[in-house]
Amino acid sequence: MQENPQKTSGLMGLMPLALAMSGLFVAAAAQAEGVELHGYARTQVGGTSEGGNLQCFGGDGTRPIRSKYRLGNECDNFASTTAIIPFGKSDGAWAKYHQTLSFKEKGKQAWESTDDKTLNIASEQAFIEAGGFFDGGALDAAKVWVGKRFYNRHDIHMSDYYYWGNNGMGAGIEEIAAGPGKLSLAYFQNGGNANAVDDIVGKRYSARFYDIDVNPNGKLEAELVLLNGSTASADATKETGNGTMLFLQHTQSGVLGGWNKFGIVYGSKLGSGFEWLPTYQGGGVAKGHSWRIHDHLYFAPAGTKITGVVTASYGKANFGGANSNTFMSFGIRPQYNYSNLHSTVLEVGYDAGETDGGSKPKVAKVTLAQQLTLSTGFWARPVLRAFVTHAKWNDDAGTQANGVFGTKKTGTTFGAQAEVWW
Repeated sequence: MQENPQKTSGLMGLMPLALAMSGLFVAAAAQAEGVELHGYARTQVGGTSEGGNLQCFGGDGTRPIRSKYRLGNECDNFASTTAIIPFGKSDGAWAKYHQTLSFKEKGKQAWESTDDKTLNIASEQAFIEAGGFFDGGALDAAKVWVGKRFYNRHDIHMSDYYYWGNNGMGAGIEEIAAGPGKLSLAYFQNGGNANAVDDIVGKRYSARFYDIDVNPNGKLEAELVLLNGSTASADATKETGNGTMLFLQHTQSGVLGGWNKFGIVYGSKLGSGFEWLPTYQGGGVAKGHSWRIHDHLYFAPAGTKITGVVTASYGKANFGGANSNTFMSFGIRPQYNYSNLHSTVLEVGYDAGETDGGSKPKVAKVTLAQQLTLSTGFWARPVLRAFVTHAKWNDDAGTQANGVFGTKKTGTTFGAQAEVWW
């Protein structure tokens, strides 16, 4: 998800461009029924107790820490918009084109562009899916697709951390009826077409089994991914690798008025790493193995005005050496809703890790925010919020907040943010 500029700044600068860019795709189908437009945007301003503008703490720049708790801790203006254009009829074969464009700007001035690198524009999805070609049997509801897409993404919202996602260029078939659940098969490739003869590219083959009832209000899903390197080179030194990844997740609804997701990720060789895999796999020889566990609880107890989320993660990745890289994270964000329009939210987050070289970074932060929304609940958007954030870190966490706090290991920021999705 990302943003864009015009001769305006922040959210008001990004949204018009995002909508306009999507309009290029929607215009050709203006007469079609069912055209969809979805998106996300955020923007913020603020400062620090030392002066200057808003600063942020933690994140994957503090390796091997892989995420950061986002409330009152986001510094980029970002917007993303997806246009979905339908073809065909609802009572027969059909097709849909999906296009996602994202925009990210630095918010430095009113006019920002790609020319001076204050604005980045990215194409994240461009694929066609189609269905209604098979009558009866296991393929009755099956859909086929080709192109670049998000595939089986799972995230922890409060840290904006996508702990599993098999995204990219590929082709596949989904929604095959398979006994107690559904089956999807997919092929993905990295490196682009028409690549140089000596390039080593990554290929992966996915089998996903999901929507499996395993207990009352509980479902299980699994995705097995085989990763391989490939090259047309005659150079014997161009060695290719392989690897495996397995994703398992149990989703339990009806927990404290919400749900809980517990996920496990295992990887070996080309699949050894953290959340960048399998999407950003390589193709060369790789060693090691990794594993991760993630828990994500959303709660909204009936009869109360409290909603929120709790999350915990732990992971270990080895790349063939004697030591491993570890990452652990815990956070909670409860929200009290005074009414449909007003709420107060508190977020506490802690991230820590250890590199295979022995460095042990730690970052903790707490944010208090007052919010204005159009409806009640944790997921209510749009939201406008005023916040204060205080963070603490150790020496191994390196320079935080671009060095604004000097030799101190604590810092305070404050500001206002607007966030919306549609």
